[in-house]
Amino acid sequence: MGESEESMVKIIFSGLDNAGKTSILTALEKKYNFEDYIAKLRPTIKVDYKKTIFMGRIVNFWDMGGQQKYREQYKSRAEFYFSDTDLFIYLIDIQDEEKLPTSIEYLNDVLDFFAESQMDVPIIITFHKFDPDLRNDEVILDRIESLKEQITKKLPDFKILFQQTSIYDIISIVQLVSYGLSIFDERFFDLSELMEKYIDILKSLSLILFDQNGIIISEFYSEEINQDLYIELLEDIREHIFILKRMEEEHTLVNDLTDMEGKIMWFLDRIQIKNENFFLSALINKDKRELLEDNFGNLREEVVNILTEMF
Repeated sequence: MGESEESMVKIIFSGLDNAGKTSILTALEKKYNFEDYIAKLRPTIKVDYKKTIFMGRIVNFWDMGGQQKYREQYKSRAEFYFSDTDLFIYLIDIQDEEKLPTSIEYLNDVLDFFAESQMDVPIIITFHKFDPDLRNDEVILDRIESLKEQITKKLPDFKILFQQTSIYDIISIVQLVSYGLSIFDERFFDLSELMEKYIDILKSLSLILFDQNGIIISEFYSEEINQDLYIELLEDIREHIFILKRMEEEHTLVNDLTDMEGKIMWFLDRIQIKNENFFLSALINKDKRELLEDNFGNLREEVVNILTEMF
């Protein structure tokens, strides 16, 4: 597909300095195998660009530096920076109470531009650094609710989805991106719900759907998946693609992960939609293999139906 205007998507990651934008994009870089589009513009502009091809669309990510001098520059040239935005993701460091008023003020400035320009932009506001040890912290929880109320009262006409994320909770990052991608096609929600349903039916550790380049289309994980294991899963995906490309005559691949004491196994199945190859992966404990064999076919059939509709 050529880089036509219709096929290009612009996603902005914005927020104050040290809000966590780059750390999230680094996590996504491992997941989506970004190519460097433009490493940096002039130092005075301070925007990092990354791009990937996702389901036939060119997705451009704008990582906008959050220091005050850069924010002033973005506001003075708002039409250049914020026009043609397809999705606006704004990060608020929920742990930095001192910067919260400034963060809300900058958010209002950007959304005022969208309103004045009559841009109907989907917005995700994520309260970042909501780390696992803060989930029951009454002060933090009250702070989040107060900010939600403050933002929605000020901006009632915007479509805003609130999220809570932490770089120490990879599932929260996955959900952030999944919700973002759903603006392109609501069937991403269908895939996500399907994965959530079958991870319970199969008693699986993970279910991942990815394309022939290793880019993840949909995924769901059990609570047993920690940060280290998640990174290992992503690295294994690349290896599995290489193996399957050398085994063109094979349809499925079963692989024991002996580095995990031989208790866990991969099951990988190829799905072809028109001329595109996709791979459906399940990671399970070996004692759940019978559950997988009994139910994986139903999961595969439902995935095929959704992918067929999407193409």
